[in-house]
Amino acid sequence: MDYFTAVQTGRSRVRRSLERLQEVAGPSYPLLFLKMGEKEWTPVGEEELITIIHGKGAAAAVVLCDSDGNAKAMSSWSSQPDAERVFGTLLSKGLAKYQGEVKLPV
Repeated sequence: MDYFTAVQTGRSRVRRSLERLQEVAGPSYPLLFLKMGEKEWTPVGEEELITIIHGKGAAAAVVLCDSDGNAKAMSSWSSQPDAERVFGTLLSKGLAKYQGEVKLPV
C-alpha cells in the first residue's frame, strides 16, 4: 500500500475511534494513523480495544487501540477513578479489553 492511501485509511479509522471515545470521555486526542514497527506503510487496524495507561502521580488515561496495540485515540489525563469509569462505560458498550503493551507515539 502506498503512503498516501495508508495514511488516509488510518486517519479514517482513528477518526471513528476518536469519536467513540469522545462520546464517553470528552476531550480526547488522535494518535497513530500507521502501525509502528512495520516495514511497509500499513494503516492501524479497524479493531477497537481499550486499556488504561498510567501517567505521573495518580493520573490515568483511556486508550483505544488495534489488536497489535497501536494507539488510535487517547482520553485526556484524569484521575484513576474517572479513567476506570470511562473504561467501564466502553466495556458496557461492547468494546473488549486490550491485554498487551500499548504502542504510543513517543
